[in-house]
Amino acid sequence: MGIFLISKEPSAMKILFNRKQTSGRFAKVQFRLWCKIELDEEETDILRRYRFENAVLIAALQPQLVRQSILIGTAAGVIVALLAYLKFSISLSIVLGLIVGGAAGYWFFHERRETIFVKDLLHGRHFSCNSVIELAKKEAWLQSVVAFLRQVMESAKHWNGTEALDIEALPKDEAKLVLLRGL
Repeated sequence: MGIFLISKEPSAMKILFNRKQTSGRFAKVQFRLWCKIELDEEETDILRRYRFENAVLIAALQPQLVRQSILIGTAAGVIVALLAYLKFSISLSIVLGLIVGGAAGYWFFHERRETIFVKDLLHGRHFSCNSVIELAKKEAWLQSVVAFLRQVMESAKHWNGTEALDIEALPKDEAKLVLLRGL
C-alpha cells in the first residue's frame, strides 16, 4: 500500500498514487485512492504563466450531490443550533448552527465531487471507491486525465506563431460516420 510512481522520463510530469482500504470490521470495506502530480520547473512555469491551477480537468454535474450536501449541512446546523441553545442565547445558537451547517455541507460536497481541478492534483486529492474495480477504473481515468493535461501543457510551449495543417479528405464511408457522429 505504498506510493507508486508512473513516469517514462526522469524530468517529466509524475503522477503519484497511494492506495488504502478500511478494515471492514463493522462496515463494508472502503477503498481510498490518493493522487498527486509533480511537475518539473519548466512545467511549473507553464502552469503559472497560463494560470492552469484553476482549470477544470473534468467537469461533472452532480445535482444529487448538491441536494445531499444541503441536507447534511442543514441537519448539522439544526443539531448544533439546538445543542447550543441549551447553553447560549438563541441568536448565538443560530449563528453557530449556520457556521457549522455551512462548513459541513461544504466539506461533504468537496469530499464527494467528481469535478477535478488542476489544483486538486497539484496538492493531492483523495477519492473514495466502493470496490477494487472502481479503484482501478478511477486510477486509469486519472492517468488519462493527467496525460491530457500533460499534452495541453506541452502544446502551450508552442502557442505563439502560426501553424498550417493539411486536412485530407476522408474516404466516403469514413466521412459518413464522421457526419453521423457529429465529430
